[in-house]
Amino acid sequence: MWSSMTFLLAFPVISCFFFFFCNASAELIKGLPGQPANVTFKQYSGYIVTEPKHGRALFYYFVEVDSANPGLHPLTLWLNGGPGCSSLGFGAFSEHGPFQPGENGHLIKNKYSWNLESNMLYLESPIGVGFSYSNTSSDYLGVNDTITAEENLIFILNWFKKFPQYRDSDLYLSGESYAGHYIPQLAALILNYNKRFSGRPIKLKAIALGNPLLDLEISVNNAEFLWSHGVISDEMLILRKTVCNESRRLKESLHRNLSKQCIDVLNQEQEEMGSFTDPGDLILPICLSPTVLGQTVYQGALNMLHAKLAIRSAVAGDPCLGDRIYQYLNMPKVQEALHANTTHLPSDWEFCGGHLVYQRESLEINIIPLLSKLLRRSIPILLFNGDQDSKIPLTQTRIIANMLAEELKLVPFGSYAPWYDKMQVGGWTQSFGQARKGKNVTYLTFATVRGAAHEVPYTSPSQALTLFRAFLRGSPLPRIPPETKK
Repeated sequence: MWSSMTFLLAFPVISCFFFFFCNASAELIKGLPGQPANVTFKQYSGYIVTEPKHGRALFYYFVEVDSANPGLHPLTLWLNGGPGCSSLGFGAFSEHGPFQPGENGHLIKNKYSWNLESNMLYLESPIGVGFSYSNTSSDYLGVNDTITAEENLIFILNWFKKFPQYRDSDLYLSGESYAGHYIPQLAALILNYNKRFSGRPIKLKAIALGNPLLDLEISVNNAEFLWSHGVISDEMLILRKTVCNESRRLKESLHRNLSKQCIDVLNQEQEEMGSFTDPGDLILPICLSPTVLGQTVYQGALNMLHAKLAIRSAVAGDPCLGDRIYQYLNMPKVQEALHANTTHLPSDWEFCGGHLVYQRESLEINIIPLLSKLLRRSIPILLFNGDQDSKIPLTQTRIIANMLAEELKLVPFGSYAPWYDKMQVGGWTQSFGQARKGKNVTYLTFATVRGAAHEVPYTSPSQALTLFRAFLRGSPLPRIPPETKK
């Protein structure tokens, strides 16, 4: 694939080569099957060709803001993680998109949809994820962070050619889990693109990372978290710290050479946790759906980085939402309405996996120095965590936030304290920044979301919308319940 330098130098040629694709009419969705009546916003979906010689194309779903003037609102690009999980299935239909499949086959309007605040662009990336594809089978082998970031930048630039009315919009990047790798690397490429090419810059404003994998040795150290939540025994905590030293275990697991003693410990840990406990949400009930997906989704062993993510509901008590999404997105009439699967892919749409083979070496990249560089370039960063996630515990993300603040000599604004969603505690938060011209400028915010899972908007949609609203406005999270303010 391309190096960053090769890509940037070649872009003017690529733009011309893409002229036909980039200037094709945008794929307006006339209506999704089962969609509620009186939808007042427009939806678009389809493919952006990113490499015509190999036939590489990324699938997107774009929802305009629910407002009379969408162009006056910001644009947010959302990426899910994995690596290899779908932003359409997770972000759009499970978390904060406008609709979710109901039990009767109809789509239910999500009253906490993020398109109440922003134009939302959901991207299935890299190729091999969801409906995104390549006509060259070897492209699916050895995909890595560099390839993904460069292709995502090509996508954005060519997407703007289809939607020129958003070319000058404020752009926000957000995602979760392995998007802790995707988003910062894409942000860095955008800033480099703005620096190297004259003309209209991409107006990148800020990035938000939910339950993010940032550094393998820090982010997924979860033994203490599981023990403190009563999920594993005192003896297991000691074994995890000794026989399965965290940093060594993770590196060994990437290279598939875990010791037999550590494997035995992890198997024993899985027995203590139980088959029906999801490490991404310790309090979620299981799905009792009679379908194959519902029966098997919680049966896999603990594998925080490589197994398919457990499919969870957007509301506690509805753990079978993933079942309905899977069935919905594999319906031919739905794919036709979405302008998806136009090349007749050889397998069903899936939440995660597909034919993608992601380079394990990318998982070992430490993203913390890149976050430091972005902060130095005045790109505000929000790090948030659901407090029921043991895959990437809030304790570890908080450690990273404090590390960044200390390195950059950022000053805490206020104390670590609760923030509020309506009259309820939404979580706890701490912001860091610098005083400039007599005004406090926030660069880094850490926030927990109370009761939330690995994918925060699944289980805490109202809190997530409050968090997102503050992120877009660059304002602090509410420290006082609205009804008590004077």
